[in-house]
Amino acid sequence: MIIEKTLNLLISLSISGSILFGIWLIGRHFLKKRGARRFQYYLLLLVLLRFIFPFSPNKSILGTIFSSIESSPFYEIIYGSKEVRNPSVIIGDNVIFKDNIIMGSKDTPFAPYIVYIWLAIAVCLIVQKITKYQSFAKYIKADWQSVDNPDVLDLLSEICEDKKITTPIDIYTTPLVSSPLLLGVRKNYIVLPHENMTQEQLYSILSHEITHYQNKDILYKWFMQFIVCIHWFNPVVYFIEKTMNRECEYACDEATTRYFSKEECYNYGTTLIEMTNNPGTYNEKVASVTLYENTKEIKNRLDAIITSQTHTQPKRSTALLSITVLMFSAIILGAYTPTPSKGTPDQNKLNESITNTSDSKPLGRPFS
Repeated sequence: MIIEKTLNLLISLSISGSILFGIWLIGRHFLKKRGARRFQYYLLLLVLLRFIFPFSPNKSILGTIFSSIESSPFYEIIYGSKEVRNPSVIIGDNVIFKDNIIMGSKDTPFAPYIVYIWLAIAVCLIVQKITKYQSFAKYIKADWQSVDNPDVLDLLSEICEDKKITTPIDIYTTPLVSSPLLLGVRKNYIVLPHENMTQEQLYSILSHEITHYQNKDILYKWFMQFIVCIHWFNPVVYFIEKTMNRECEYACDEATTRYFSKEECYNYGTTLIEMTNNPGTYNEKVASVTLYENTKEIKNRLDAIITSQTHTQPKRSTALLSITVLMFSAIILGAYTPTPSKGTPDQNKLNESITNTSDSKPLGRPFS
Protein backbone atom coordinates (compact mmCIF):
# COMPACT_ATOMS: atom_id res chain seq x y z
CA MET A 1 0.00 0.00 0.00
CA ILE A 2 1.74 3.11 -1.27
CA ILE A 3 -0.13 5.49 1.03
CA GLU A 4 0.84 3.45 4.10
CA LYS A 5 4.52 3.45 3.11
CA THR A 6 4.50 7.18 2.27
CA LEU A 7 2.84 8.25 5.53
CA ASN A 8 4.97 5.96 7.70
CA LEU A 9 8.16 7.12 6.02
CA LEU A 10 7.21 10.78 6.41
CA ILE A 11 6.38 10.42 10.12
CA SER A 12 9.46 8.31 10.85
CA LEU A 13 11.79 10.79 9.12
CA SER A 14 10.20 13.63 11.07
CA ILE A 15 10.67 11.81 14.39
CA SER A 16 14.20 10.71 13.49
CA GLY A 17 15.21 14.25 12.47
CA SER A 18 13.73 15.73 15.65
CA ILE A 19 15.65 13.31 17.88
CA LEU A 20 18.82 13.96 15.92
CA PHE A 21 18.32 17.69 16.45
CA GLY A 22 18.19 17.01 20.20
CA ILE A 23 21.54 15.21 19.91
CA TRP A 24 22.91 18.20 17.97
CA LEU A 25 21.79 20.53 20.78
CA ILE A 26 23.70 18.42 23.31
CA GLY A 27 26.80 18.49 21.11
CA ARG A 28 26.48 22.24 20.64
CA HIS A 29 26.61 22.71 24.41
CA PHE A 30 30.11 21.20 24.49
CA LEU A 31 31.37 22.75 21.24
CA LYS A 32 30.06 26.18 22.23
CA LYS A 33 32.89 26.55 24.72
CA ARG A 34 35.35 26.15 21.87
CA GLY A 35 33.81 29.00 19.86
CA ALA A 36 33.28 26.79 16.80
CA ARG A 37 30.02 28.36 15.61
CA ARG A 38 30.70 27.73 11.92
CA PHE A 39 31.30 24.06 12.59
CA GLN A 40 28.07 23.80 14.60
CA TYR A 41 26.21 25.53 11.76
CA TYR A 42 27.34 23.00 9.18
CA LEU A 43 26.72 20.09 11.54
CA LEU A 44 23.10 21.21 11.58
CA LEU A 45 22.97 20.43 7.87
CA LEU A 46 23.30 16.71 8.73
CA VAL A 47 20.21 17.05 10.90
CA LEU A 48 18.26 18.65 8.04
CA LEU A 49 19.31 15.88 5.67
CA ARG A 50 17.83 13.31 8.05
CA PHE A 51 14.41 14.92 7.54
CA ILE A 52 14.38 14.10 3.83
CA PHE A 53 16.96 11.35 3.25
CA PRO A 54 15.11 7.99 3.59
CA PHE A 55 18.20 5.81 4.02
CA SER A 56 17.82 3.29 6.83
CA PRO A 57 19.36 -0.08 7.68
CA ASN A 58 17.10 -3.13 7.81
CA LYS A 59 17.04 -2.92 11.60
CA SER A 60 16.79 0.51 13.19
CA ILE A 61 15.09 2.09 16.19
CA LEU A 62 12.29 3.75 14.20
CA GLY A 63 11.89 0.71 11.96
CA THR A 64 11.48 -1.57 15.00
CA ILE A 65 8.95 0.78 16.60
CA PHE A 66 6.80 0.92 13.47
CA SER A 67 6.97 -2.85 13.05
CA SER A 68 5.79 -3.35 16.63
CA ILE A 69 2.72 -1.15 16.25
CA GLU A 70 1.51 -2.51 12.90
CA SER A 71 -0.90 -4.87 14.67
CA SER A 72 -2.18 -2.31 17.18
CA PRO A 73 -5.85 -1.19 17.09
CA PHE A 74 -4.84 2.45 16.46
CA TYR A 75 -2.73 1.43 13.45
CA GLU A 76 -5.65 -0.54 12.01
CA ILE A 77 -7.95 2.45 12.47
CA ILE A 78 -5.58 4.59 10.37
CA TYR A 79 -4.63 2.03 7.71
CA GLY A 80 -7.26 -0.69 8.00
CA SER A 81 -6.81 -4.33 9.00
CA LYS A 82 -3.89 -6.40 7.79
CA GLU A 83 -6.14 -8.26 5.35
CA VAL A 84 -7.27 -4.97 3.83
CA ARG A 85 -3.68 -3.63 3.63
CA ASN A 86 -2.25 -6.84 2.09
CA PRO A 87 -5.11 -8.75 0.45
CA SER A 88 -4.52 -12.01 -1.42
CA VAL A 89 -6.95 -10.82 -4.06
CA ILE A 90 -8.51 -7.45 -4.62
CA ILE A 91 -11.48 -7.47 -2.24
CA GLY A 92 -14.25 -5.01 -2.79
CA ASP A 93 -17.69 -6.56 -2.80
CA ASN A 94 -18.29 -10.17 -1.79
CA VAL A 95 -17.13 -12.54 -4.55
CA ILE A 96 -17.43 -16.28 -5.23
CA PHE A 97 -14.24 -18.10 -6.15
CA LYS A 98 -14.87 -21.76 -7.05
CA ASP A 99 -16.66 -23.14 -3.98
CA ASN A 100 -15.49 -20.41 -1.63
CA ILE A 101 -17.21 -17.17 -0.73
CA ILE A 102 -14.70 -14.40 -0.03
CA MET A 103 -16.21 -11.74 2.16
CA GLY A 104 -15.44 -8.25 0.96
CA SER A 105 -14.75 -5.22 3.10
CA LYS A 106 -16.25 -1.77 2.83
CA ASP A 107 -14.03 -0.26 5.55
CA THR A 108 -12.34 2.97 4.45
CA PRO A 109 -9.10 3.77 6.34
CA PHE A 110 -8.20 7.33 7.30
CA ALA A 111 -4.68 7.19 5.82
CA PRO A 112 -5.56 8.39 2.29
CA TYR A 113 -7.31 11.49 3.64
CA ILE A 114 -4.36 12.26 5.93
CA VAL A 115 -1.93 12.05 3.00
CA TYR A 116 -4.14 14.23 0.80
CA ILE A 117 -4.41 16.90 3.53
CA TRP A 118 -0.64 16.79 4.18
CA LEU A 119 0.17 17.09 0.49
CA ALA A 120 -2.30 19.93 -0.09
CA ILE A 121 -0.91 21.99 2.81
CA ALA A 122 2.71 21.26 1.81
CA VAL A 123 2.09 22.42 -1.78
CA CYS A 124 0.25 25.54 -0.56
CA LEU A 125 3.12 26.43 1.77
CA ILE A 126 5.72 26.01 -0.98
CA VAL A 127 3.71 28.19 -3.35
CA GLN A 128 3.15 30.77 -0.61
CA LYS A 129 6.85 31.05 0.27
CA ILE A 130 7.91 31.35 -3.37
CA THR A 131 5.21 33.95 -4.00
CA LYS A 132 6.19 35.98 -0.92
CA TYR A 133 9.84 35.91 -1.94
CA GLN A 134 9.00 37.03 -5.48
CA SER A 135 6.78 39.82 -4.15
CA PHE A 136 9.52 40.93 -1.76
CA ALA A 137 12.16 40.96 -4.51
CA LYS A 138 9.83 42.76 -6.93
CA TYR A 139 8.93 45.36 -4.31
CA ILE A 140 12.58 46.04 -3.50
CA LYS A 141 13.72 46.16 -7.13
CA ALA A 142 10.97 48.65 -8.04
CA ASP A 143 12.55 51.33 -5.86
CA TRP A 144 16.26 50.53 -5.63
CA GLN A 145 19.04 52.63 -7.08
CA SER A 146 22.32 51.29 -8.38
CA VAL A 147 25.39 52.33 -6.41
CA ASP A 148 27.91 54.03 -8.69
CA ASN A 149 30.15 55.56 -6.04
CA PRO A 150 33.71 54.51 -7.08
CA ASP A 151 34.88 54.34 -3.44
CA VAL A 152 32.15 51.83 -2.56
CA LEU A 153 32.74 49.78 -5.70
CA ASP A 154 36.49 49.73 -5.11
CA LEU A 155 35.94 48.58 -1.55
CA LEU A 156 33.66 45.78 -2.75
CA SER A 157 36.25 44.71 -5.34
CA GLU A 158 38.92 44.66 -2.68
CA ILE A 159 36.84 42.44 -0.39
CA CYS A 160 35.92 40.08 -3.23
CA GLU A 161 39.58 39.82 -4.21
CA ASP A 162 40.58 38.98 -0.63
CA LYS A 163 37.92 36.25 -0.50
CA LYS A 164 38.82 35.04 -4.01
CA ILE A 165 35.37 35.72 -5.47
CA THR A 166 35.34 36.37 -9.20
CA THR A 167 31.57 36.51 -9.79
CA PRO A 168 30.37 40.12 -10.12
CA ILE A 169 27.96 41.24 -7.40
CA ASP A 170 25.95 44.43 -7.87
CA ILE A 171 25.12 46.88 -5.06
CA TYR A 172 21.86 48.79 -4.74
CA THR A 173 20.28 51.08 -2.17
CA THR A 174 16.67 51.52 -1.14
CA PRO A 175 15.06 53.06 1.97
CA LEU A 176 12.52 50.22 1.97
CA VAL A 177 14.86 47.82 3.77
CA SER A 178 15.75 48.24 7.42
CA SER A 179 18.96 46.21 7.22
CA PRO A 180 21.60 45.45 4.58
CA LEU A 181 20.85 42.14 2.93
CA LEU A 182 21.94 39.69 0.25
CA LEU A 183 19.21 38.97 -2.28
CA GLY A 184 18.89 36.55 -5.19
CA VAL A 185 19.44 32.88 -5.94
CA ARG A 186 20.91 32.61 -9.44
CA LYS A 187 22.29 36.17 -9.38
CA ASN A 188 23.06 37.84 -6.08
CA TYR A 189 22.69 41.48 -5.11
CA ILE A 190 23.71 43.42 -2.03
CA VAL A 191 21.00 45.86 -0.96
CA LEU A 192 21.82 48.72 1.43
CA PRO A 193 19.33 51.00 3.20
CA HIS A 194 21.44 54.03 2.20
CA GLU A 195 24.95 55.11 1.16
CA ASN A 196 25.60 57.54 3.98
CA MET A 197 28.04 55.31 5.83
CA THR A 198 31.62 55.57 6.91
CA GLN A 199 34.34 53.54 5.25
CA GLU A 200 34.54 51.31 8.33
CA GLN A 201 30.80 50.65 8.30
CA LEU A 202 30.79 49.82 4.60
CA TYR A 203 33.75 47.50 5.05
CA SER A 204 31.99 45.63 7.88
CA ILE A 205 28.68 45.38 6.03
CA LEU A 206 30.10 44.32 2.67
CA SER A 207 32.43 41.79 4.33
CA HIS A 208 29.45 40.30 6.15
CA GLU A 209 27.25 39.99 3.07
CA ILE A 210 30.07 38.65 0.90
CA THR A 211 30.70 35.98 3.54
CA HIS A 212 27.02 35.00 3.29
CA TYR A 213 27.48 34.73 -0.46
CA GLN A 214 30.65 32.70 -0.08
CA ASN A 215 28.96 30.26 2.33
CA LYS A 216 25.91 29.79 0.04
CA ASP A 217 23.65 30.70 2.96
CA ILE A 218 20.74 31.60 0.68
CA LEU A 219 20.62 28.02 -0.65
CA TYR A 220 20.89 26.75 2.92
CA LYS A 221 17.89 28.89 3.90
CA TRP A 222 15.81 27.71 0.95
CA PHE A 223 16.60 24.13 1.91
CA MET A 224 15.34 24.89 5.41
CA GLN A 225 12.17 26.43 3.97
CA PHE A 226 11.57 23.27 1.92
CA ILE A 227 11.85 21.09 5.04
CA VAL A 228 9.43 23.38 6.90
CA CYS A 229 6.92 22.92 4.06
CA ILE A 230 7.30 19.13 4.01
CA HIS A 231 7.21 18.69 7.79
CA TRP A 232 4.74 21.51 8.54
CA PHE A 233 2.94 19.29 11.07
CA ASN A 234 6.05 18.95 13.27
CA PRO A 235 6.48 21.88 15.72
CA VAL A 236 10.17 21.00 16.14
CA VAL A 237 11.02 22.14 12.59
CA TYR A 238 9.91 25.69 13.39
CA PHE A 239 12.28 25.75 16.33
CA ILE A 240 15.01 24.34 14.07
CA GLU A 241 14.30 27.13 11.56
CA LYS A 242 14.80 29.81 14.24
CA THR A 243 17.93 28.07 15.48
CA MET A 244 19.32 27.78 11.96
CA ASN A 245 18.76 31.49 11.24
CA ARG A 246 20.52 32.38 14.48
CA GLU A 247 23.42 30.00 13.88
CA CYS A 248 23.73 31.34 10.33
CA GLU A 249 24.48 34.82 11.66
CA TYR A 250 26.84 33.50 14.35
CA ALA A 251 28.74 31.49 11.73
CA CYS A 252 28.90 34.48 9.37
CA ASP A 253 30.16 36.79 12.13
CA GLU A 254 32.83 34.27 13.07
CA ALA A 255 33.99 33.77 9.48
CA THR A 256 33.92 37.52 8.72
CA THR A 257 35.94 38.60 11.76
CA ARG A 258 38.29 35.64 11.75
CA TYR A 259 41.26 37.68 10.51
CA PHE A 260 40.09 41.08 11.77
CA SER A 261 42.22 43.16 14.08
CA LYS A 262 40.79 44.30 17.43
CA GLU A 263 39.98 47.67 15.94
CA GLU A 264 38.18 46.10 12.97
CA CYS A 265 36.20 43.84 15.34
CA TYR A 266 35.22 46.92 17.35
CA ASN A 267 34.05 48.69 14.18
CA TYR A 268 32.15 45.56 13.12
CA GLY A 269 30.32 45.40 16.46
CA THR A 270 29.58 49.10 16.39
CA THR A 271 28.11 48.75 12.90
CA LEU A 272 25.80 45.96 14.08
CA ILE A 273 24.46 48.23 16.82
CA GLU A 274 24.07 51.29 14.60
CA MET A 275 22.25 49.40 11.83
CA THR A 276 19.46 48.44 14.24
CA ASN A 277 18.37 52.09 14.29
CA ASN A 278 17.60 52.19 10.56
CA PRO A 279 13.89 52.55 9.77
CA GLY A 280 12.45 50.32 7.08
CA THR A 281 8.98 49.97 5.60
CA TYR A 282 9.26 46.36 4.46
CA ASN A 283 10.55 43.65 6.79
CA GLU A 284 9.66 40.47 4.89
CA LYS A 285 12.91 38.55 4.38
CA VAL A 286 11.94 35.11 3.12
CA ALA A 287 15.13 33.22 2.22
CA SER A 288 17.30 36.34 2.17
CA VAL A 289 20.28 36.90 4.45
CA THR A 290 20.58 40.13 6.38
CA LEU A 291 23.05 41.88 8.64
CA TYR A 292 20.68 41.29 11.53
CA GLU A 293 17.20 39.77 11.92
CA ASN A 294 16.59 40.17 15.64
CA THR A 295 17.81 43.13 17.65
CA LYS A 296 17.65 41.03 20.82
CA GLU A 297 20.38 38.79 19.42
CA ILE A 298 22.87 41.62 18.87
CA LYS A 299 24.35 41.31 22.37
CA ASN A 300 24.74 37.54 22.00
CA ARG A 301 26.40 38.03 18.61
CA LEU A 302 28.83 40.56 20.05
CA ASP A 303 29.70 38.12 22.84
CA ALA A 304 30.19 35.37 20.26
CA ILE A 305 32.54 37.59 18.23
CA ILE A 306 34.67 38.22 21.32
CA THR A 307 34.67 34.50 22.13
CA SER A 308 35.69 33.54 18.58
CA GLN A 309 38.74 35.82 18.86
CA THR A 310 40.01 33.92 21.91
CA HIS A 311 39.17 30.37 20.78
CA THR A 312 40.55 28.38 17.90
CA GLN A 313 38.66 26.06 15.59
CA PRO A 314 38.03 22.54 16.98
CA LYS A 315 40.77 20.01 16.49
CA ARG A 316 40.43 17.61 13.61
CA SER A 317 39.86 14.72 16.01
CA THR A 318 37.04 16.61 17.76
CA ALA A 319 35.42 17.55 14.47
CA LEU A 320 35.71 13.99 13.17
CA LEU A 321 34.23 12.58 16.37
CA SER A 322 31.30 15.02 16.23
CA ILE A 323 30.49 14.13 12.62
CA THR A 324 30.82 10.41 13.32
CA VAL A 325 28.52 10.54 16.36
CA LEU A 326 25.87 12.50 14.47
CA MET A 327 25.99 10.25 11.40
CA PHE A 328 26.01 7.08 13.51
CA SER A 329 23.01 8.38 15.45
CA ALA A 330 21.19 9.13 12.18
CA ILE A 331 21.81 5.58 10.95
CA ILE A 332 20.82 3.94 14.25
CA LEU A 333 17.62 6.00 14.46
CA GLY A 334 16.83 5.09 10.87
CA ALA A 335 13.37 5.38 9.36
CA TYR A 336 10.40 3.24 8.48
CA THR A 337 11.22 0.23 6.33
CA PRO A 338 8.29 -1.88 5.07
CA THR A 339 8.38 -5.49 6.25
CA PRO A 340 7.67 -8.19 3.65
CA SER A 341 4.15 -9.49 4.13
CA LYS A 342 3.70 -13.20 4.86
CA GLY A 343 0.29 -14.59 4.01
CA THR A 344 -1.57 -17.21 6.01
CA PRO A 345 -1.56 -20.86 4.75
CA ASP A 346 -5.08 -20.39 3.34
CA GLN A 347 -4.03 -17.24 1.54
CA ASN A 348 -0.94 -18.91 0.12
CA LYS A 349 -3.04 -21.85 -1.11
CA LEU A 350 -5.47 -19.42 -2.71
CA ASN A 351 -2.63 -17.52 -4.40
CA GLU A 352 -1.25 -20.78 -5.77
CA SER A 353 -4.64 -21.73 -7.17
CA ILE A 354 -4.97 -18.35 -8.85
CA THR A 355 -1.50 -18.64 -10.36
CA ASN A 356 -2.14 -22.14 -11.77
CA THR A 357 -5.53 -21.28 -13.24
CA SER A 358 -5.41 -21.47 -17.04
CA ASP A 359 -8.96 -20.30 -17.62
CA SER A 360 -8.94 -16.85 -19.17
CA LYS A 361 -12.39 -16.03 -17.76
CA PRO A 362 -12.77 -13.91 -14.65
CA LEU A 363 -11.94 -15.78 -11.43
CA GLY A 364 -15.08 -14.74 -9.62
CA ARG A 365 -18.48 -13.13 -9.99
CA PRO A 366 -20.35 -10.73 -7.77
CA PHE A 367 -22.16 -12.41 -4.92
CA SER A 368 -25.79 -11.39 -4.53
